[in-house]
Amino acid sequence: MFIIWKGYGFLVPFIAAAIIGVISVLCWQLFPNTVFLGPCLGSSGAAAAVWIIGNKFNSPAKNRVMIDKASGQEFLFKPDHSLFFIKMQYWAFLFGAVALFLLLAAILAPK
Repeated sequence: MFIIWKGYGFLVPFIAAAIIGVISVLCWQLFPNTVFLGPCLGSSGAAAAVWIIGNKFNSPAKNRVMIDKASGQEFLFKPDHSLFFIKMQYWAFLFGAVALFLLLAAILAPK
């Protein structure tokens, strides 16, 4: 399987796995009877972290304009940090959807 990324886009799964893992383990230690609470909160935290970091890395403030001396033409260089052609910050929506799914599973799970 190929993993396609640009810039720091490869960090998305590592950030998500670290945050989801740490929060899940903490929740399972504090609330051993809840199965879906840890991953739900972890996915929410991962969504927030990926959104903030992605917006920071892909900020329009980091755009640069270069001028070709020979032709005088301007070129705009934008930062591009993406994973599978999806910018980093937009992966937060996927993690948010997973968090909502796990929240529904936690609510509807038999006790």
